[in-house]
Amino acid sequence: MRVSLVVGCWKMLGVGCSLLLRFAVIAQEFHIPLHDGWQFQQVGMEQWYTAEVPGVVQTDLLRNGLIPDPYFGSNVDSVQWIENEDWIYQRTLFVADTLLNHDHLDLVFKGLDTFAEVYLNDSLMGKADNMFRTWEWPIKERLRLGTNELKVIFRSPIKEGAKLRDAYGIQLPHDNDPSGVSPYIRKAAYQFGWDFCPRLVTSGIWQAVDLRVWSGARFLSFQVSAVPIQDSVALQLRSYLNAPFDGSVRYAVDRHVIAQVPIGVVDGTGSSGFEGLIPSARLWWPLGEGEQPLHTIVAELVDSEGKVIDRIQKRTGYRTIELVQEQNSKGISFSFRVNGTDVFMKGCNLIPPSLLLAAAGDGAWVSLVRSMREAGMNMVRVWSGGVYPPEAFYTACDTAGILVWQDFMVANMVPGNVEFKENLVDETTELLDRIGHHPCLALFCGNNELEVAWKNWGWQERYGLHGPDSARVFDAYREMDRTLSIGPHAQHFPYTPTSPLSNWGNAEGLTKGDLHYWGVWHGDSTFSSFKNNIGRFVSEYGFQSYPDSALLSHYIDPKELNLGSPTIKRLQRSYKTDKPIWEAIERELGDEKPTTLGGFIEASQRAQAKAYGMAIEAHLAAQPHCMGTLLWQLNDCWPGPSWSIIDYEGRPKPAYQVVKNLYRTTP
Repeated sequence: MRVSLVVGCWKMLGVGCSLLLRFAVIAQEFHIPLHDGWQFQQVGMEQWYTAEVPGVVQTDLLRNGLIPDPYFGSNVDSVQWIENEDWIYQRTLFVADTLLNHDHLDLVFKGLDTFAEVYLNDSLMGKADNMFRTWEWPIKERLRLGTNELKVIFRSPIKEGAKLRDAYGIQLPHDNDPSGVSPYIRKAAYQFGWDFCPRLVTSGIWQAVDLRVWSGARFLSFQVSAVPIQDSVALQLRSYLNAPFDGSVRYAVDRHVIAQVPIGVVDGTGSSGFEGLIPSARLWWPLGEGEQPLHTIVAELVDSEGKVIDRIQKRTGYRTIELVQEQNSKGISFSFRVNGTDVFMKGCNLIPPSLLLAAAGDGAWVSLVRSMREAGMNMVRVWSGGVYPPEAFYTACDTAGILVWQDFMVANMVPGNVEFKENLVDETTELLDRIGHHPCLALFCGNNELEVAWKNWGWQERYGLHGPDSARVFDAYREMDRTLSIGPHAQHFPYTPTSPLSNWGNAEGLTKGDLHYWGVWHGDSTFSSFKNNIGRFVSEYGFQSYPDSALLSHYIDPKELNLGSPTIKRLQRSYKTDKPIWEAIERELGDEKPTTLGGFIEASQRAQAKAYGMAIEAHLAAQPHCMGTLLWQLNDCWPGPSWSIIDYEGRPKPAYQVVKNLYRTTP
């Protein structure tokens, strides 16, 4: 249903107006957290141990003294057995008759990692197979008065992944994963090992779980689009209900009611929408371009007697965002236009803040946003080998004025079967519903490096993908791109199929699309090559350094804190080893070869700072040919050497100050 709003009516609304939305309403839906009272055991063993939820098997084993700290020394190598085992988590639920008086009781898991079977009183409620999705089941009919048993069995992701691989019949590329199963699993790719971290494949109830209690009807989702047009804002609101409902939805902006719309029925569920113009307020801008005003949009479900039975709200900002890809004399541009203004993007790539995410919590993500803002960054790329950040991260980016380049979590070629595609569609639909209202969102990207890898990295030879098998793999990749593009396009978000669009190492790659420039580090090029390899938008580049000895002393035995010790050597996860660092110390710094661990660390950090300084200066000076620089990477997920400018405990390296000086002082 389309409802037009006369803009002049908005001006009549005031604090004393009867149309002012009152918040003294009582929604019938409420949630009971189910985080306490859990215990766990390894399948096949008798002993039960206490568990913390949210959490994963590794953190529970560690807390109970059953494994050593994976971050300490070389202990991570001794805990690899965990990924091959099955685990059970269970707790009791006590149900009183007052709870059963409600119409609906839903068990809601915000995150199950990854292959899980959920039982209530030994009755299977359902199975999960995607770390990135919410899983929920109605359980009222299965509950009984008094004590109930809730149980979750986690199957080995390695064994389940192997079953999926065998069923598919083709071994997909798996450079980061010796087991070869990660391409078939909807699970964080970095857990299987990457060149900045070790392998640590987790299982567990890694996000919140609760009991949702409600009666009558409830909102399933609420979509918000607010686009400034001249002196107004084109507002599009759409709410979906669980079932047909005799009533209406009342919409309000910043406490002012703008419409009350009857509920229609679409595919057996309730639906309500509003489209209209409201007077524009101040625009939302990225950091350095203006302010970041936010507005509260509310939908209330009102029954035929005028009673509010459910309520949902979101915070948004008014702005336009375009990905500009225009043909010109030098190729095809790749830049962002915000509110009609072309803005140079200064930022970074982000990885998850820990290998054990539940232990890090939302605060770790918000702290990283604070570090970005203090450094003058206006964009962050959320890299596809990790996880989707929590809501607190996007809210912090809204407030800080940091645009988000959001990769979908696809870091491997994917199987082309129906089950995988449907799983991916459900995952991305949920993501867009959850975060689509945030003004910080600038771009959705289909994957990380898959197209350039397929064309340039020799995967066909390495994995024996020829003839029909090769065609099948690439066809599945193309179909995945078509599938992923639908959601962003439907909600009018810019979308790019992959990053990068151009390959480094050839002249054509500098003329179009975004570029990952890895001549420095992977290509053994000198730092001066940054100046000669500037793409239209450089979305990855970097140089490694080691974290300070002060950090390493927390995780390494003092006897091993010396240059060349086996423990120090095992920290390095790049196939290039420390060789590029040693060469840069001599070539770029003109230093003698360090003879102590402290001297090596200090020199590695100075070399890294010089590399980032030279790269960013070159990118900034190349405007408007180059319209963005996103260094790899902002942060670490464990205490080892990497391309990060902030170490695992949040301390800035010297490179951070260099980046901050350039980003904050250069337009």
